[in-house]
Amino acid sequence: MPSRRAALALLALIVSPLARAGAAPEETLAVVVGRSSPVTAVTLDELRDIYLRRRRVWPDGRAAVPINLPPDSPWRDRFSRSVLGRAPVDLIGYWNARYFEGITPPLILGTPAAVRAYLVHQPEAIAYLPRSEVDDSLRVVLELRE
Repeated sequence: MPSRRAALALLALIVSPLARAGAAPEETLAVVVGRSSPVTAVTLDELRDIYLRRRRVWPDGRAAVPINLPPDSPWRDRFSRSVLGRAPVDLIGYWNARYFEGITPPLILGTPAAVRAYLVHQPEAIAYLPRSEVDDSLRVVLELRE
């Protein structure tokens, strides 16, 4: 029979990764567009306006298409808190009010791979990904660090 100390150490090994899984990752978030996008940089204020749909076009007149990860994604939570100043759940009322004005929330794609694929074919789109998920098909226009 294992000692109490060994049992506690084993429990810590099992629980520790589970506790970290829901926490916001520390890796840099990259705000990205596809290589074919005319967008080369974006400010934090512009990004906030695009994601809250206060600004819906790029300077060249094309529609700005913000992309979100799913609401339960720790990356989305981190992005929302740092850029929009609120958790995703706190934006439900905001989007309900915008709905009656004919304004829809950003498109949601389920995985970083889906985001990359979408950005490659949609030069109007902008998204955020963990820096480690950015490849040569994308251009980083802003980095968000803790």
